Amino acid sequence: MATLTCYNSGCGNGSNFIEEENSDEACQHHSGAPIFHEGYKGWSCCKKRTIDFTDFLNIPGCTKGPHNPVKPPPPEKPVVEDEDLSNVTEAVPKMMKNKAPDVILERPNNDLPKTKLKTIIAYSLKTGLEQHRKKMIELQAENDAGNDDVRTGASCKNNACDTKYVNEDSSNQSCVYHPGYPVFHEGYKFWSCCNKRTSDFDEFLKQSGCVSDRHDWMKPSEVLQKKATCRYDWHQTGKYSIISIYSKMCDPDKCYVEVNPTSIHAYISFNGGTDVFELELILNGVIEPDGSSVEYMKTKAEIKLKKRDQFSWSGLEYKSQ
Repeated sequence: MATLTCYNSGCGNGSNFIEEENSDEACQHHSGAPIFHEGYKGWSCCKKRTIDFTDFLNIPGCTKGPHNPVKPPPPEKPVVEDEDLSNVTEAVPKMMKNKAPDVILERPNNDLPKTKLKTIIAYSLKTGLEQHRKKMIELQAENDAGNDDVRTGASCKNNACDTKYVNEDSSNQSCVYHPGYPVFHEGYKFWSCCNKRTSDFDEFLKQSGCVSDRHDWMKPSEVLQKKATCRYDWHQTGKYSIISIYSKMCDPDKCYVEVNPTSIHAYISFNGGTDVFELELILNGVIEPDGSSVEYMKTKAEIKLKKRDQFSWSGLEYKSQ
């Protein structure tokens, strides 16, 4: 008896069958199409998803029917253009049965070593920094002629405290602040010292401190880098995911952005080097560090991450399922 090949996707009979034994329930297979999205693999007819490709191939079929000896025509190769994919939530590449497309690769480990991104400095920032440095030299000269006492208008260094020094009575007022640091994770924003979380950036900025103590005034001669909050957002094209951190007057000599294929750590020194913002994320997709870069401008730092797989990301941060 002749042995035939079954071309149903995911045939549970090893893709071989004897024609005389074929029946309406002989083949357990998948009636849908393969789905590859954000590192997960599955079938459109099933709910089960997996990261491992071998596990994907072993997902049992969800439909029963006769074996299919007719070989389907080869699929057309998808064409991906470098267009805005912000509203696209899923990409379904066509593939031959039991064969992984060349563009679909496994997600690397998040703990791989990080490398610093190539840096670009915009001309507007170069001129702005030069003006800022001249102004700082003039202020330092004035401070050197005086003393190290707190001056009127000095800010409190404590997080979430926006009090200014007016006179000696200012030091007798209680300071309510956050002793921790800002955390941005999976769309939520909060302070490491508090449990209150919000997805709204303005609400985060308005959160009252959780500790009461004395004010810590900034003195004229101090060269201080203090942790600060920055607004950031992202958008994507077919080839890139782009993060914009709105930090005025970045100091490129004190900034760096480190990445591996699945995570990023940005250290942004801005306001002429007095404030620091840090952003650490596990990325939703996989990137190519060698093809990525960061550009420092007068009003922001723009991190351009080259996608390894030219599919739309449903979000910036990776969310385990």
